[in-house]
Amino acid sequence: MEFWKKERLWQSVCAALGVVVILAACLIYSFKTYRDQIIEEQKEQLLTIAKAVSNSISIYTEFYFDDLQDLRRYEAFERAENAYLTQGLTTPLQRFLRERIELRQKDISDLLVTRIPEREEDDPLEVVARAKVNRDYVSDHHFMGTDKGGRVDILHDGEGRYYLGLSIPVMEDECRLWMVINIEEMYQKVGSYIRVGDNGYVMIKDSTGRILMHPVQEQIGIDVIEGREAMYPDFDYSDLQELINHQLEGREDVEIYHSYWWADEVPRRVLKIGAYTPVRFQDDFLIVCAVIDYDEIALPFGQAMVTVFLLSIVIVSFLMILLFRFWRLMQTRSLVEQENKRLREMNARQEELRRQEEQLYHDQRLQLMGSLTGGIAHEFNNLLTPIMGYSGMIMMGSEPGSDTYESAEEIYNAADRAKEIIRQIASFSRKHGGTPLKPLNIRKGVEGVLKMLETVIPPNVHLIVQGDWEEDSCILCGETELNQIMLNLCTNAFHAMKGKKGVLVIGGSILTGKQAESNFKASVHADAYMSLFIKDNGSGIPEDVVGRIFEPFFTTKPVGEGTGLGLSTVQNLVESLNGGIRVDSIQGKGTCFTIYIPLCSGNAELSRKKPRKKSALPKSAKRILLVEDEKKILKMFDRALKSAGYEVTATANPLEAEKLLKEKSFDVVVTDYSMPGMNGGQLAALIQKMGLGCRVIMITGLVEDQVLEYYRSHLIDTLLVKPLEIQTLIDAIERGGHSA
Repeated sequence: MEFWKKERLWQSVCAALGVVVILAACLIYSFKTYRDQIIEEQKEQLLTIAKAVSNSISIYTEFYFDDLQDLRRYEAFERAENAYLTQGLTTPLQRFLRERIELRQKDISDLLVTRIPEREEDDPLEVVARAKVNRDYVSDHHFMGTDKGGRVDILHDGEGRYYLGLSIPVMEDECRLWMVINIEEMYQKVGSYIRVGDNGYVMIKDSTGRILMHPVQEQIGIDVIEGREAMYPDFDYSDLQELINHQLEGREDVEIYHSYWWADEVPRRVLKIGAYTPVRFQDDFLIVCAVIDYDEIALPFGQAMVTVFLLSIVIVSFLMILLFRFWRLMQTRSLVEQENKRLREMNARQEELRRQEEQLYHDQRLQLMGSLTGGIAHEFNNLLTPIMGYSGMIMMGSEPGSDTYESAEEIYNAADRAKEIIRQIASFSRKHGGTPLKPLNIRKGVEGVLKMLETVIPPNVHLIVQGDWEEDSCILCGETELNQIMLNLCTNAFHAMKGKKGVLVIGGSILTGKQAESNFKASVHADAYMSLFIKDNGSGIPEDVVGRIFEPFFTTKPVGEGTGLGLSTVQNLVESLNGGIRVDSIQGKGTCFTIYIPLCSGNAELSRKKPRKKSALPKSAKRILLVEDEKKILKMFDRALKSAGYEVTATANPLEAEKLLKEKSFDVVVTDYSMPGMNGGQLAALIQKMGLGCRVIMITGLVEDQVLEYYRSHLIDTLLVKPLEIQTLIDAIERGGHSA
């Protein structure tokens, strides 16, 4: 019995020990997992800290590059620059720099102007003027900054202090304007205040491995490996060397490695966690590294595990509590993440709604502009019609070459040009101008646009013309279409070259159809093309955007600043002329747009119709009912048609015209479209319903869709577009048939 009791007791003890061991093993495993999780979170936090410092340095340098650009644009600096370039005087520069540094004493150590000529590697900068006392600066390393022409130098003086030198070219690239920033003071602003554990810190190196910012003054300026090997030759640098190799490749990562605490009097070997990220410039980078002692995270867990083995029973309870707290922590984190996700989705929906509202408002303004331009075009057409009509009548009644004829011809030509302009205004509305295209001499058309460009070209842009077209080469294109194409492309080029010294090149040549096939796609290519290119040295177009630049309403500008219709309009115009467009762009270097329009045969000078000499009266006078609410136009048409031998009944009221149709018989009804009480289409429908059998000629200022429907349904026989000369109306009356 005693044996069995002892055996049972032994079994119980073993079972209890087994449970304790299992529980202890589970707890140890849980602790190890938790420790690894904390270390991973600490890695993420370290990388976040390194990124924050990297962003601070980027913002810091960009701010001072902007400040340098502002200094260069001061009138006082331009005067000092001129005095130096023309007279070799440095005193104005010296005075300007001293005045400017008084406002920046807390931020920068010195302002310099140096010469650019080549010098030996270890020679000091050749200073032309400075803001403070004489101090020689030697550049150890340099690379291009984020600003075009900007440069970043790692400088040191004779006392072993290191500086960050930011500079831009000035004085026609003969000199550089510098801001010299003490690296130690810069470190105090961007990194020294960040505490990473008890011993951790943030340090900054250049791409050669030289330490630029470090909490230990003796470490600044030395090579991170070679400099330390010289100070402590017996130390093991294998892990550190591998880490530095990764950093010098421009990577962003977090690593655990063996190194030393360099702040100790005798550096001790420790295990560290280091997070690093590059600060990118144009052709180089700096390295930001945040470091923490690994034992600051791992050691408390080891001590806790020792306590676990001694207090296994307590550990079980503690484990349950810990697991419960851990579960609550994960649950809380999940709830927080869900709430954050909900808030992000809500914010995204609100932002999308705001963007759509802005776009809707923008579209409404464009629609309103289209309606307004249509109304303006209609009113101007009503004004131009009597001008062209009366001047045409005078020309028809005068001898060519006489003073009267030539004066009337000048009036007629001016009105014809105004007609083209009004047609272009009408193109902004949803109506059609209705004017056919005519042969246009390429040279004269481009020269006309260049004259307009001279009044709008920005002062920072230099224009170069390289046209190589034959004297008599013509394209089937209106002057206004060519104006709109070139002005839209030039305006985009001006915007791309804003804030820099730009060069705009306009040129072109004549190509065969075979040569054009490789430049743009078309179902059928013409025999010959005019090529016209507009090239700038601006910012260029990003590759991911090039494919969308011709989409309507697509723009990279903020809402309200750009309509997104410029390039879309250009493409539509070029394709309507059976041509094509090609774009070549390199981001940061510039963009070239090339348009291709087929050549046409014909004389551009003879393509414009002139009123003919008054001919004999019609063989048989025709009875005409003239309906026009504009009394000036009505009077002009009435006089002209009566002078041509027609029997004309004129009225300004379409309702009165209805009565006249019932009372009299007419061969032709000439009616305006837009009239109060009854429009021309309704009057034509009434004539058809009454079965009068007379032809209907409708005159309109803008060809709306409804007007075209009247024409297609044969309610009207002939459609004419204002402004028109009287001879065109007479031809339509005599021609008969269905025409427009």
